[in-house]
Amino acid sequence: MFLLIFNCSWVAAAEPELQGETAALIDAKTGRLLYGKDAHKRMYPASTTKVLTALVALERANLSDVVTVGPNAINSGGTRIWLPEGEQLTLEELLFALMLNSANDAGVAIAEHVAGSVESFAQISNLAAKKIGAVDTHFTNPHGMPEENHYSTAYDLALIGRKAMENEDFRRIVSTVHHEIPRSDPEAQKYLFNHNKLLWSTVYGYKGATGLKTGYTSQAGQCIIASAKRDDRELIAVVLRTEGVNLWSDAAKLLDYGFDNYENQQLIEKDKVMTSLPVIYGKENVKLVAGEDYIYTFTRENPEDLQISFDVPESTLAPVDKGEVLGAIVISKGQEEIARINLMSDHQVDRDYLAIIKSALYWVLPIVLLLLWLKWRIGVALRRRRRLARRKKYEEASRYNDIDTY
Repeated sequence: MFLLIFNCSWVAAAEPELQGETAALIDAKTGRLLYGKDAHKRMYPASTTKVLTALVALERANLSDVVTVGPNAINSGGTRIWLPEGEQLTLEELLFALMLNSANDAGVAIAEHVAGSVESFAQISNLAAKKIGAVDTHFTNPHGMPEENHYSTAYDLALIGRKAMENEDFRRIVSTVHHEIPRSDPEAQKYLFNHNKLLWSTVYGYKGATGLKTGYTSQAGQCIIASAKRDDRELIAVVLRTEGVNLWSDAAKLLDYGFDNYENQQLIEKDKVMTSLPVIYGKENVKLVAGEDYIYTFTRENPEDLQISFDVPESTLAPVDKGEVLGAIVISKGQEEIARINLMSDHQVDRDYLAIIKSALYWVLPIVLLLLWLKWRIGVALRRRRRLARRKKYEEASRYNDIDTY
């Protein structure tokens, strides 16, 4: 077993004081929860719902798709760009309307285009949320208008935001400050302006802001999923049910806290040789490489010790394929296992038939020699027995001859 210990001792930092009812902050690269305030409490998510709507649409349809607006979009309520039945826009233009202007009617048009109905789209969205790890999320619509069974948590929304920002088209859309879409009616709204002031405001703007989405209903209060990047680190902050300018100050406090008091270190490098493994009947030992990068977000609050060990067998049997999983790198903190990374063969190892023959001879030759020795000993014993029998017969014959002569 191979063991490394990483010890990081930094000065403790005070947690941010927030006005929002619930909040969460995660590192986008590692997914580690850096701060939580009732982060798993179920809340109305308002228009932050649209982050998952956009992600599902991007994964299941093409930006160039022409979407024909159905009769239900106009009845969505809340913020709209007043899409009439029959109007046609590309999916990309509808996503700009959804994410910048927070248009609920665009959400309904997208949902019906992707899944045929709002209800079917909600089912797809809920499955997508569970796959991401957002297990306390259940959506009934694509836009976030309040319904009893439409809920999420600050932590789940952070996970959804993290996943969405992995999509380059999504990232491009939510970082856009203003955009113009074509409309068939020259009087219809075509100029879109991003509601996320962190991206553009000289008063509330945040340096390095990259997205994501604001929201508001009277039941949900002011909500935001905010993201920002400094150097090679990106953070996702969520604040739910806050008021007024606290929306921006709470998000900024969370992001400052994460950038100032945490840092990432790469502990494991993908494809780096970590150890080797004997290959029985193989021409050589096989080198084992890490199957992926592993980066850990170290807290500055308290010293942290991480142990890295190898979980590998004593040997393996030839042949070995390149990329075959033969063990694991185990990363632990105390008694808690926090990560397991595959160890894979970095090249193919064929059978060594000469080694197989040698091995066979190693085990078979002594047996053969023993059998030959036993055969020789039995032969010696039989020959001795025959000689004794002949001698006995000769002696008996001699004794009879002596009697007759007398």
